[in-house]
Amino acid sequence: MTSRVCEGHAVRSLFQPIVDLSDGALVAVEALSRGEPGPLESPTELFAAAAAAGTTASLDAACLRAALRGVAGAAEPTTLFVNIEPATLSTLSPADLADLADLTPAGVQVVLEVTERDLLERPADLVRGVRGAREIGWRVALDDVGAEPAGLALVSFLRPDVIKLDLALVRGHTSLQAAAVVNAVRADAERSGALVLAEGIETTEHLDRALAMGARLGQGWMFGRPGDLPAAGMRGLQLRPATPARGAGGTGPGTPYEVLAAASGPQRAGVPLLASMTRQVERQALLLDDQTVVLANFQHADLMSARTRRRYETLGSLTALTAVTGAGMPDEPAPGVVGTALDADDPLTDQWVVTVVSPHFAAALAAREVPVDGRGDPTAAPVPVRSAARRLDYVLTYDRQRVLEAAGLLLEKTRPPAGTATPLPLPAPAPGDPVARVTEADLPDLMLRAVSVASNGIVIADARRPDLPLVYANAAFLRMTGYPESEVLGRNCRFLQGADTDRNQVHPIRRRLLAGRDVDAVLLNYRRDGSAFWNELHVSAVRDAHGEVTHLIGSQLDVTARVDRERRTAYLAHHDQLTGLPNRAHVLEHLNLELHRARRSGGSVAAVLLDLDDFKAINDRFGHAVGDAALVGAASRLRSAVRAGDLLGRLGGDEFLVVLAGLPASGRARPDDGSRPPAEEMVRRVQEHLRAALEAPLQLPGTALRIRASSGAAVFPEEADDPASLLACADAAMYRTKRGPARRQD
Repeated sequence: MTSRVCEGHAVRSLFQPIVDLSDGALVAVEALSRGEPGPLESPTELFAAAAAAGTTASLDAACLRAALRGVAGAAEPTTLFVNIEPATLSTLSPADLADLADLTPAGVQVVLEVTERDLLERPADLVRGVRGAREIGWRVALDDVGAEPAGLALVSFLRPDVIKLDLALVRGHTSLQAAAVVNAVRADAERSGALVLAEGIETTEHLDRALAMGARLGQGWMFGRPGDLPAAGMRGLQLRPATPARGAGGTGPGTPYEVLAAASGPQRAGVPLLASMTRQVERQALLLDDQTVVLANFQHADLMSARTRRRYETLGSLTALTAVTGAGMPDEPAPGVVGTALDADDPLTDQWVVTVVSPHFAAALAAREVPVDGRGDPTAAPVPVRSAARRLDYVLTYDRQRVLEAAGLLLEKTRPPAGTATPLPLPAPAPGDPVARVTEADLPDLMLRAVSVASNGIVIADARRPDLPLVYANAAFLRMTGYPESEVLGRNCRFLQGADTDRNQVHPIRRRLLAGRDVDAVLLNYRRDGSAFWNELHVSAVRDAHGEVTHLIGSQLDVTARVDRERRTAYLAHHDQLTGLPNRAHVLEHLNLELHRARRSGGSVAAVLLDLDDFKAINDRFGHAVGDAALVGAASRLRSAVRAGDLLGRLGGDEFLVVLAGLPASGRARPDDGSRPPAEEMVRRVQEHLRAALEAPLQLPGTALRIRASSGAAVFPEEADDPASLLACADAAMYRTKRGPARRQD
């Protein structure tokens, strides 16, 4: 039976009327799938059977084709609403879409329905699939809007022609949450021209509520139950004029910077100003609600500092979706943040982007590296991403349509968020086991004693009084902070904050608390003696019988050791423990990235290998402690000789590697013509500086050592085209120097 269902032989369509609420005229029908009479007739059972067999996409496609066949020969004009899962939609090839277009009867306008839930679960797949459907002339409706309020932030990315209000809004009671949904829907409909459709209308009261919410179309048993396709009497449904796909993957500019720069002249700035402007945009996101989407691009995951990760962890806990892309980006760079790794040659690895979209707010900042010569020559090499001398051209806009276009390009690269694991159920008590219950009379005293001896710091604030003063603090909180109770009670908990507490995390906390929403954060706080500690904070609202917030209870834990461990682990993943220089993996990854950038720009990259001469003799004569001190001293000397923007790393033992990026194409310029010297000459000068840095004796405990080094260099693309070959050439050049009769420059 299941295989027949998936092949479409056992699928049929019923049609439910959709009417214009202004006059009750029939303007469309929605196709509802049914199986053969029997256990699989119900759509719930039908799709459950397909899910168990792993054939949901096949069944979904069969239902779609059955609906199109069901309106063959219908009187013109006919508007048909059909449902589809995003997984199915994302698998439809151009050939599949062409077949569906051929199957669509003449005079039939198809409106494809996708659910609001799908926007959060598979946003990139859904946006790409919807674009394909629009390319064959179909329209789009967003179904069940309001069932998942967080999904409202993504409605604008989908640009639906029809917005279908979830039936719970029509049948439920008025609430702030319902008002938030209606406000967001009305705002989007006003901007885009989309029609609002209310589902589940069965009574006059439902109808009045739908009209009050701004619905233009209606659906429900009040207007007819599912049945055969009406033979006649359908009026044409006038939707907004069809527009070509824009934003995620549409025609036109291909990167966020190009989208924004196409309409506004860019400005030029250094990293400090851009970093401040970026934090301001992120701060604006923190001040919004949970209907907000934050999409950002880091040129490389290394540029996401520990402080930035904490900031994005806070964003991830407050927003509907926070996602970041970048070269080397892990799947979850911070808790609650969706990460997507970009290929090293992706154009986005040259761009710095942050976008914020909510139903009532939009902002985007996009920047692109300025080439070395500073004149905007696209063939010139950019300054390396870790250089303090970097300059970038940037555009900042609050124009909603341009923000959506730029953010859509990031959304389309975003992988679906990882699923949340289902907790294991607790074992049930054995039959007959007595269940001890605390009596109502004993509960207050027991709870107070339990809280007073809890290992976490616990405080209670009075939410009915100005500035939320503390009215209780347990012994663990007093021990953790070093304050006596007399200096705690009556004060707002922000007395723990200090100069380095991140204000971007602190500012929205009060707004969330006043709104009765939980707060989870890790803040840098200060004890009474001035020492700093990392405080993992969870605050929940306590409500009275009327639902009003009366108190706030905060649980606090000193996680300084954990944060220090995480920061140390992150540091050691990319740095040599002895010298503090980038380690082998880090410097080779950097070399690979610079080679990709040079291929696009037409510039050169050089690898300079440096090996300390006769270093084994130092270890043998003085011991490894002196040898380690010599390596640290040599690393410090070499670091001071490296140009700003170049990267020095330790490959292991006494071997170092310098990556010289942003070099001109080899041989393009001569020193005597007044322009920049060729790459080879610049490399030679760097080698001289490195050798000169080691000339003076190293003053070590108990001895002074004179250290010399041999170096060899190779230049991309003249001598090699990939990291391994480039290092092999540099290594060969270095050993030619070691074997030479005299120590001369390479």
